[in-house]
Amino acid sequence: MSPLPSKLLKTWSNLTSWLLAAVVSAWLLFGLAWGALHWVIVPRIGEFRPQLEARATQALGVRVRVGAVAAHSNGLTPSFELTDVTLLDAQDRVALRLPRILIAVSPRSLWHFGFEQIYLDRPQLDIRRALDGKITIGGLDFSSARQTDTVALDWFFSQLEFAIHDGSLRWTDEQRTAEPVLLQQVEVTVRNRGRHHDLRLDATPPESWGSSFSLRGKFLQPLLSRQSGRWQDWDGQLYAAFERADLSELRRYMPLGADLSQGRGALRAWLDVAQGRVTEVAADVALTEVQVALGEDLQTLAVRRVLGRLGGQRLPSGFEFFTRKLSFETQDGLHWPGGDVHLRLEQALAGQSERGELKADQLDLAALAQIASRLPLAAVVRERLRAYAPKGRVDALKASWQGPLAAPQKYAASGRVSRLEIAAVNAVPGVNGLDVDFDFDQLGGQARLALTAGSVDLPGIFQEPQIPVASLAANARWQRQGERMALQLDKVKFANADAEGEAQIRWETADPAKSPSGSLYPGVLDLQASLSRADGKKVHRYLPLVIDQEARDYVRDAVLD
Repeated sequence: MSPLPSKLLKTWSNLTSWLLAAVVSAWLLFGLAWGALHWVIVPRIGEFRPQLEARATQALGVRVRVGAVAAHSNGLTPSFELTDVTLLDAQDRVALRLPRILIAVSPRSLWHFGFEQIYLDRPQLDIRRALDGKITIGGLDFSSARQTDTVALDWFFSQLEFAIHDGSLRWTDEQRTAEPVLLQQVEVTVRNRGRHHDLRLDATPPESWGSSFSLRGKFLQPLLSRQSGRWQDWDGQLYAAFERADLSELRRYMPLGADLSQGRGALRAWLDVAQGRVTEVAADVALTEVQVALGEDLQTLAVRRVLGRLGGQRLPSGFEFFTRKLSFETQDGLHWPGGDVHLRLEQALAGQSERGELKADQLDLAALAQIASRLPLAAVVRERLRAYAPKGRVDALKASWQGPLAAPQKYAASGRVSRLEIAAVNAVPGVNGLDVDFDFDQLGGQARLALTAGSVDLPGIFQEPQIPVASLAANARWQRQGERMALQLDKVKFANADAEGEAQIRWETADPAKSPSGSLYPGVLDLQASLSRADGKKVHRYLPLVIDQEARDYVRDAVLD
C-alpha cells in the first residue's frame, strides 16, 4: 500500500494546475485576438478609414486626409498600408504628404502596444518658421512644446524600427529673406532596442550647398529611465560627414557668430554627448578658399587651404581646444606647417584666479601673429604681437599661467624656437635668426642661445643698435623682482666682420635715484671680452651710450686706416 500524498505535495499540485490553466487561457485569449485581427479586422480594414481620419485629426489638431487603407496577412505577421495621407496646416496648405505608409506588427510589438516597423515611402515634409517665431513641423505647432511633455517622443522611441525612403524636406524661414531650403533623397532609419537608440539620416541638399551628407548617432538612455523619449538624459556620439559642402550658405539661414563669406570642402565631425549636451567635438577638415571675419572691428581671415583635425571640449569652468596635424596656407603666402596645439582655459572660481595651459609644436610664429590679429583677443595682446612682429618656428612649447593672459600673476614656459626673429621695442632687445632652448617663469629663467648669419638689435645701448652677427653662442640667465631685471650671459662666443672673441656680459636695470636718466633704463652694463680678431676702425661702434659722445667720437677719429 503506497503512502498518502503529503499536504505540501497536494498544494504544489493544485498550484501547478492553476498556473497551467492560466497560461493556457492567456494563450487562448491571445490566439482569439490574433485570429480576430487576421480574419475580422484585416479583411474589413478599409471600412475604418473615416474613423481613422477623424481620430487622427482630433489627436493631432490639424486636418488629416487618408486616401485608402489596406491590410495584408502574410503568415503570422500582418501588415497595414495607408496611401495618400496628407496633413494640412492652419492655412489649409499641405504640410506633410505621405504617399505610402507600411506598418508591420508582431506578437512582441502588440504586447508593448506598438509596431514592429513603420515605413514611410516618399514622404514630403514642410517645416516653417513664421514671422511671429512660431515653428510648425508637418503643420503641427512645436513652438510652445514643453521639454517635459515627452508622450509623443516616448511612443516614437519605443517603436522597434522607423524608416523613411526617398523623402523630401522643405525648410521655410519667413523671418529671413533667403529662399526655402529643399533636402531631397532623404533616407532615415531609427532602431530602438531597449535602452539603445541608433539613428541615421542621409540627404541631398541643393546643388549650391554641395553633395549629399550623412548624420549618424548611437545613444544610450539611463538604466532606470522609464521615458524612452527623454533625449536630455541620453549619452552617446553623433557623427556627421559632408564630402563636399559650401559652408558660406549657412550664414543665410542661421546665426554663426561670425561672418563666414566663403569656405568650401569636406568635413567630418564627431560629437560626444552626455545627458543630451554636446561635451566634446572633433572634426577632420579639408577646406579651400575660407574667408571669415570673427568680429565687426577685425580684418577678414583669408585662408587658401586648411587640412587636418581640430576640436574642443567643454569643461566645468572653461574649455579645451586642440589641433592634430593641422596645416594651412593664408592668402598672403604664410604657411602653417602642420603642428599640434592644445589650449586649456579655465575661468576664475571662488578663491582661484583664471588659468590657462598651452602645449604646441611645429608652429609658425609669423602665421600665428597674422591670424591672432584677426581673432577676438584682448587689444593689448594684438598690439604686442603687431609691435614685436615675431617670426620663426616653435619646435616645442609648454606654457601655463594664472590670471588674465594679458597680465598674468604667475606664468611658466619651456621649449625650443628655431630662427627666431623679434623686433626691438623701446628698450627691449630684438634678434634675427636665433635658435633658443628656454625655461623660465615670472621670477627668472635660463636659455641656451645659438645664432648664425643673423643680427642683434640693442636699442639704447649702442649708437648703431643693430649688430650683424656671423655666429654667436651663449648661455643666458635672468632674474626679475618687480620692475627690476638682471641678465647674465656666460660662455659667450661671437664672430662677425668686425671682431671675433669671447665675452662675459652682465646687464641690470639702473637705480632711478642714481641713473642720469632718472629711470630703470638703459640700465647698467658690465662687459668683459677678449678678442682674437678685431677691426680697430669699428671699435667705436661697440662703445655703449653711457660713454660720453665726445669720448666715443675721439675713439672713432683716433683710429686711422
